[in-house]
Amino acid sequence: MHYCVITGGPVPDEAVTAVSADHIICADGGTDFACKHSIVPEVVVGDLDSITDVGLSFIKEHDIPVEKYEIEKDWTDTEIALNRVPSGSEITLICPLGNNGRLDHIIGNIQLAAAFASKHKRIILNDGITSVYLMNGKDSITVDLTGYRVRLAVSLVPLSFGSSVKDVTTSGLYYSLDGGELIAGKTYSFCNHPAEGAPEFSVSIGEGILAVIVTEET
Repeated sequence: MHYCVITGGPVPDEAVTAVSADHIICADGGTDFACKHSIVPEVVVGDLDSITDVGLSFIKEHDIPVEKYEIEKDWTDTEIALNRVPSGSEITLICPLGNNGRLDHIIGNIQLAAAFASKHKRIILNDGITSVYLMNGKDSITVDLTGYRVRLAVSLVPLSFGSSVKDVTTSGLYYSLDGGELIAGKTYSFCNHPAEGAPEFSVSIGEGILAVIVTEET
């Protein structure tokens, strides 16, 4: 099952192309993005402190269920939304990854995705410009490049500070790895790009937590 969680913040309009799922959940201000693009979620969760009057009217107009929480709580609205997703699901988290997004929210969402990666089939963060694929344990991904019309930057970012990411193997990237080891705090695997003419690239790891970041090269 595929779930899409839409967060608040300055999410670029381009992100609408990534909203395709069996179930759509909005976290608070993410409702405004949904309203702008005529996306009707199955539920809205959060403290509703950042949603606009337009978003509230959209909820009422479409009779969207709301799970309202107190403003003073121990979880972000995004974490609440992610906790509603059944284990083993695929998740696309629509959230700011640049475009003047708040740095604490960006880091927080990446950390949340890394934490949830172990209990889900796949979790991807996407704002229509940048995609972040979270890998955990023995894992592999393949990224289709045929839809891109711009030059891409690909960075492999280790997130395991207690141990390294081991047995890292790539194909379809300009700089390749074959059973390599990546250590958090080192930038050895940053700023790669797809090999010329490659229709896709793949990454596999044996253990650890790895973020594969794909974005338009500037």
